[in-house]
Amino acid sequence: MVITGRVADACLTVGPAAHEFGWRWDDWDRLCSATVAGHLIECGAQATGGLWCNWREAGDMANVGYPIAIMDSSGDVEITKPARTGGAVNTETVTEQLLYEVGDPAAYLTPDVNADFTSVRLEASGRDRVRVAGARGRAATDTCKVSIAYRDGFASSGTLLVFGLDAAEKARRAGEIILERLKRANRAPKHSYIECLGAGDCVPGVVAPAQPPCEVVLRVACRDDSRQVIERFSKEFAPLVTSGLPGITGYATGRPPVREVFAYWPALVAKSALKPVVQLRR
Repeated sequence: MVITGRVADACLTVGPAAHEFGWRWDDWDRLCSATVAGHLIECGAQATGGLWCNWREAGDMANVGYPIAIMDSSGDVEITKPARTGGAVNTETVTEQLLYEVGDPAAYLTPDVNADFTSVRLEASGRDRVRVAGARGRAATDTCKVSIAYRDGFASSGTLLVFGLDAAEKARRAGEIILERLKRANRAPKHSYIECLGAGDCVPGVVAPAQPPCEVVLRVACRDDSRQVIERFSKEFAPLVTSGLPGITGYATGRPPVREVFAYWPALVAKSALKPVVQLRR
């Protein structure tokens, strides 16, 4: 069992491995191997068939097995999952997770080691078993990452189903109507966004529908420093059901909630400025 404050995901694997095998904290290759192992299992079933490109081969995903990292003192790792569970462990599923959330694969930065993922070799070692070897690491940077959250106004987003001919055009126009009504009421939000889900707006310019869709979901989101502005925005969805364009339906959840926004600001702090402290209280 690992009890810790906020740490990098892979640290939950690196710490126990270094303790169990007595590794030095400058044994960069072994620390890199443990970091790779931690990275592979940190997102659960994403390494055992979750989000897999060949998802039809994943078996019983309702009973998906979560990953297990079996490590020896050399640092080599075998990834597997519990017997009689769904999902799959193979070089595809493990590779997909290995590349997940990686900026520079030759320099995956953690508080413990600068890990080179390009040195890693994957090899199927049995049914639902993949051996991971060859990891190479370098000294960690002299900084740690600090993540700061701060209050940044208020936001809300709402959806409406739009059906029938010219569904995408009607949906986008309905979104514009909401923003126009806010402007006329002197409640125009500082930030707004209209998207038409089902008409290619989820990944704009990547996948276009083969033919005009007969139904889409209109989603409008707003953010502003004033809660009153966002509360007024949340009141503009229901009226469109009867005073908007034809084909608007599917409104059954009430006004979209207004929530406070906590924005994210990442920065670096020198390790020399930090002093780790552990307090045990009975």
